[in-house]
Amino acid sequence: MLCFGLGAWACKTPTAVGPEVPADYEAQLAAWRQDRLASLTEPAGWLSMVGLFWLKEGDNPCGSGAYQGVTLPPTAPAYVGKYTLREGVVTCEISTGNEVRADSDDACAMSWGSLRWYLLERGGRYGVRVQDTLLPSRIRLRAIENFPTDVSYRVVAQWEKSNTTDSVLMRNVLDMEYPVPVAGKLRFTLANRQHELVALDGGPEELFLIFSDQTTGDSTYGGGRYLYCPRPDAKGQTIIDFNRAYNPPCAFTQFATCLLPRAENGLPVPVLAGEKTYGDH
Repeated sequence: MLCFGLGAWACKTPTAVGPEVPADYEAQLAAWRQDRLASLTEPAGWLSMVGLFWLKEGDNPCGSGAYQGVTLPPTAPAYVGKYTLREGVVTCEISTGNEVRADSDDACAMSWGSLRWYLLERGGRYGVRVQDTLLPSRIRLRAIENFPTDVSYRVVAQWEKSNTTDSVLMRNVLDMEYPVPVAGKLRFTLANRQHELVALDGGPEELFLIFSDQTTGDSTYGGGRYLYCPRPDAKGQTIIDFNRAYNPPCAFTQFATCLLPRAENGLPVPVLAGEKTYGDH
C-alpha cells in the first residue's frame, strides 16, 4: 500500500464504517438513554444544582444570611460555617448547633436538610457547588430530542496512544483554561471522509471525546457534545457510536463548568446522530 501526500496517519485509518450491529442495538440504545435521564434527575444529578460560588482568598462564610461568600437558599441557617482559602490551600469549618453534617469521606462536603454543598477545583481556582435534592425542577425534565438512529454513525476507529506527558490546554464555559492530559487520538472514516479526534481519559474502560460538528449551535448544543467509547482492543481498534453523543451538563444548568471542544475536534461534517439541543443555557 502506497500513500503520497496524505500524512502518515492516513495509511492506518480503517476504511470500514459499518461494524457489525448487535441484534438488540435499538434496545441497548433505548436503555442507555433511559439511564442517562435517570442520572440527570437523580437527587445528586445535575438538575439539583442551585449555586456555584468561587472562593476568594481568606475566609468565605457559608449560609443563607447576607454577605455570605457561599450563599445557600433561604431555607438554610444564616450561618453554617466557612471555607478558608490561603495560598492555594482550602480548609473548612462547620458551625455547631445547626444540624449541619459533614461527609464522612470529605469534611468539606456538607449537608443540611435537602441541601448539599461541596468543594471543587478548576484550573487552580476553588469553588463550592450547592445542590438541593428536593428541587421541584429536578423531576420535571422534559424528553431530550434525539436524531433518528442511524447505524452509519457507528464507526470503527483506529487508536494511537499518546505519550504519558501529552496534554492540551482546554477552555471551559467560564473562560478558564487549564491543561488536560490526552489519552491519544482516534482516526476514522465518516461521510466518506477521514477524521481525527483527540481523546481524553474516560476511566479504565473508556475514552472520552468532546467534539463539535456542522450542527453545533444550530440543531445541537452550541458548546459541543460529549461521547464515551470503549478503550481499543488488541488490534488498536474501537467503535465510536455517535448515536450516543450527548449534551454536556451546561445544557441543563448554569452551575456546571463544562469543557469546550478544541478546534481540532471540530468535525467538518454534520453529525446527525445523538442528542439535539436542549434548553436555553
